Amino acid sequence: MPNIALQPATAPVDAPFPPASAQALLNFVAAYTQVSGLETLSGIITGTTTPPASDRDKVWLKLDPASMRALGLFTFNGGEWVSTPIAPEIGDDPTANPQVGELFFNTKYGALQVFDGSQWTSNLLPAGTTASRPTDVPVHYLYFDTDIGRMLRYTSAGWTTLDGAVGDIKMVDTTDLEDALTKNPGWSEFAPMAGKFPIGASTDYGASTEGGRDSISWSAKGTSAAGGSRESPGIGAISIDGTEIASRAQLNNTPTTLDSASFKILPPYRALIFLRKDY
Repeated sequence: MPNIALQPATAPVDAPFPPASAQALLNFVAAYTQVSGLETLSGIITGTTTPPASDRDKVWLKLDPASMRALGLFTFNGGEWVSTPIAPEIGDDPTANPQVGELFFNTKYGALQVFDGSQWTSNLLPAGTTASRPTDVPVHYLYFDTDIGRMLRYTSAGWTTLDGAVGDIKMVDTTDLEDALTKNPGWSEFAPMAGKFPIGASTDYGASTEGGRDSISWSAKGTSAAGGSRESPGIGAISIDGTEIASRAQLNNTPTTLDSASFKILPPYRALIFLRKDY
């Protein structure tokens, strides 16, 4: 059996002593205590540098070169040294007095749980408000934005919705473009459809306005309104696909009425905003 023992390290010459409390004393002792004898463990290599090829059949206890603190166990997988995963505890009830980040496989629910500091949860993805989105994260990092209710993915260009591929087009039913873009990061207004039916904002109708727009008009013909007689209009009714959609009688006019008239040819529509996914 190897002789493993605790050995004192060298404390700073200006370190205050005695410490202010019992806890401070324990912290002081822990900070300046080292373990000796680990190098004699059979089948385990300890140290700060990568073990030689002759020791690739052993387990490497990697130490931090500055503090000599254990960083974890590593094994050689044939190409490189990889960290050995730690299997979480399994059972119907999580362990008592857990540490933040501790994992537990709950057989009651058949789900892996993590302790977040206040409770055990199966939600392993970070979540928060729009203002709390992390900034220093790797590409493809996932985050659930609770303000807009969307799962987001971080890209080299910024945050974008998890759904949709670059170039996808979708319609959004909302009051204005700013609101649509706020709820859909990574998207922009699809310019070719801007101001066109059925997009919302136009010179006549705003987003989400309902109602037909285009119409057909007929005009009365004749001489001046100051006297002479006018001709009767040459159109008495208009039909589309065999169905009469407007006539002078329907518009409370007689066939000889000389007034102009118009009627809408589009059914009511709901104006929408078109967006295109950029990244």
